Amino acid sequence: MFNIIKSFLLQFFNPLAFVGLVLFISLFLIKKKPKTAIWFVAVCLVIVAVMGNSYFSTFLTRSMEWRYMPPAQFEKADAILLIAEGTYPANTPRQRVEVGEGADRAIYAAQLYQKKLAPRVIVSGSLSASTSAKTLLIELGVPEQAILVDQTSLNMRASAHYISQIIEIEEIKNVILVQSALKMDRTLFLFKDLDLNISVASVDYQVTLQDWQNLKSSNWQVVISHLMPGAEAFENSWQALWEYFGLAFYRVRAIF
Repeated sequence: MFNIIKSFLLQFFNPLAFVGLVLFISLFLIKKKPKTAIWFVAVCLVIVAVMGNSYFSTFLTRSMEWRYMPPAQFEKADAILLIAEGTYPANTPRQRVEVGEGADRAIYAAQLYQKKLAPRVIVSGSLSASTSAKTLLIELGVPEQAILVDQTSLNMRASAHYISQIIEIEEIKNVILVQSALKMDRTLFLFKDLDLNISVASVDYQVTLQDWQNLKSSNWQVVISHLMPGAEAFENSWQALWEYFGLAFYRVRAIF
């Protein structure tokens, strides 16, 4: 019941849902309180204009993603730690496990295993994500007996708890952490108390060096093509802000 209430309330923290709710309320205020309605609409326009702006989105996303850049090479580890996301189970009418945004993690984890950088892969995440990630890993050549799966973690904190139990049981000292670049900082903060040497393997970058250089260009064609807000930029801004909020929450919680 708690998870249902939590999921319901979290919907309203999404800027798009917030904008929709405020606009809906504004409809009932137009006749009685037109000035308030105008202010509400203005706030919505500012949120969409700023968060949907490619320049703002790229700058914000880059500020979080580029904190941990890919290393030149990895040292061998006891395990590859995969925080699963972006893989979808083979439910009807899908014919096989399908991949979406974030599935780069599973693909990269399989590549690291094939390079013999670790003898096993630990998969943590929700039931759907971890199960489908395991299937994808097997399809990519990782033996089933080399995969340990957590199917119970509903969030990052739960994953950290599960992983702490695994490293104690399996006596793991060194891991290669495969996680989306945007979420790497928050993940490492949750793992900071573990007696674990972590090599960072960031993937799923939304902002590349080429993207950044293009936006910094003063070329008028580039400028005019990024004037209006876009759905992709809006989503990237929201994801980056969510990571900042999450990291701030964990830091405050650690103090108290």
